[in-house]
Amino acid sequence: MKLDVVFAGVGGQGILLASDILCEAALLDGLDVAKAETHGMAQRGGSVIVHVRIGDEVSSPLIERGTGDVLLGFEILEAVRALPLLKDRGTAIVNNKFIPPLTVLQGLAESPTKNDLMGAIKRKAQPAYEIDGIDLADKAGNVLVMNTVLLGAFLALPENPVKEESLREAISSRVKASYVDVNLKALQVGKESLL
Repeated sequence: MKLDVVFAGVGGQGILLASDILCEAALLDGLDVAKAETHGMAQRGGSVIVHVRIGDEVSSPLIERGTGDVLLGFEILEAVRALPLLKDRGTAIVNNKFIPPLTVLQGLAESPTKNDLMGAIKRKAQPAYEIDGIDLADKAGNVLVMNTVLLGAFLALPENPVKEESLREAISSRVKASYVDVNLKALQVGKESLL
C-alpha cells in the first residue's frame, strides 16, 4: 500500500499543521510516513507545498512529478500550480478560495477566473471536488479550521488509509486544548461534504 498526498496553498492556511496531523495519524495506524515541505515566504502569504507519502514502507519524502495520488488544495491558484505533481486521473479536493497574486493586485497581470482554474484541475484530476472550505469551517464554528475541513474531506476518500479515530487522536494531541472541539467538528463537517 502506498499513497502520495500533495498539500498546496499559501502561508497562514494551516497547511503544515494539517500535514503534521495526517502524518501522526498514519503513524498511529502503524504505517510508514515521509514528509517534505517547501515554504519559503510562507509567513508572508507565499506558496506552501507539502509532500506526504504514506505506505507500508516509504523510502523518500519527495513525490515525483506526475505520481501524486491526491492533491489537497487549500487555495485554488496554488492547487493549479501543484497540478504537475498529481498523476493523471488522480484525486483533487480543492478549497474554492482564490487569493489574487501580487502581480494581479498591482494590475501587472490579468486575473484568472475561478472557473478557468477549476477547469484546469478537472482536466487533470478525476474526481475533482470543489468545496467551500471557509463556509464549512464557519459552520463548524471558526473559519480558521478550514485546514481541518480539508482533512475531513480527505477522510471521506476511498483511497484514504488512515482511520478516523487516529485523525481525531492526532488532532487532540496537535492543537491547543481550547481548539480541539472545533477542529473535531470541522473534521466531521469536511467528511460529510464529500459523502
